[in-house]
Amino acid sequence: MGLIKRYESEIYGNYKKGWLLYGLYTGLIMSFSVLLRYFLTYPMDTPSTWIDNIVLFLCMFIFTYLYRKKLYMGNIFFKEVYILNLGIGVVAGVIYGLFIWYYGSSVDTELVQRYVENQEYIYINNWEGTDEDMKARIDEIKSMASVPYLSIMGGILTMVTSLMVAFIVGLLLRTQKNVVRQKR
Repeated sequence: MGLIKRYESEIYGNYKKGWLLYGLYTGLIMSFSVLLRYFLTYPMDTPSTWIDNIVLFLCMFIFTYLYRKKLYMGNIFFKEVYILNLGIGVVAGVIYGLFIWYYGSSVDTELVQRYVENQEYIYINNWEGTDEDMKARIDEIKSMASVPYLSIMGGILTMVTSLMVAFIVGLLLRTQKNVVRQKR
């Protein structure tokens, strides 16, 4: 039937090296942005914010552009851009999660308290169920909330966000279209 198209494309560069190098840089830049916000009196109250997502997008865009410039004639397919950015997102998510663990344990010890207060505020203002259910849900959040929980959540949210960001960057920075493989 032809519902699924098979594409013929080559991988031009060493994207696995890009995963490690650019993923490390992206994780460190995201970590630096968290520290900068803390020192500018805007500490985080959730493990991942819109600012972190914007920093992730900008890093992926810039590092993909730098990666593309290193390739012969700048040829790059969507598939290679997407694979590159998925790897960057995974490595950055691990680095970011480890940093959130350090940040919540040493730098900003009130992170868990602010997270619980933020979630409680959200539930109180948006809850449509009974009061007993809301209190049970808030108690559940209070019992789960810890620095390791928030760091794992921050790393996973970064990785999931990188799925969508990688797609957008892939559409913006590809230079060649894939050729559809002919049936034999």
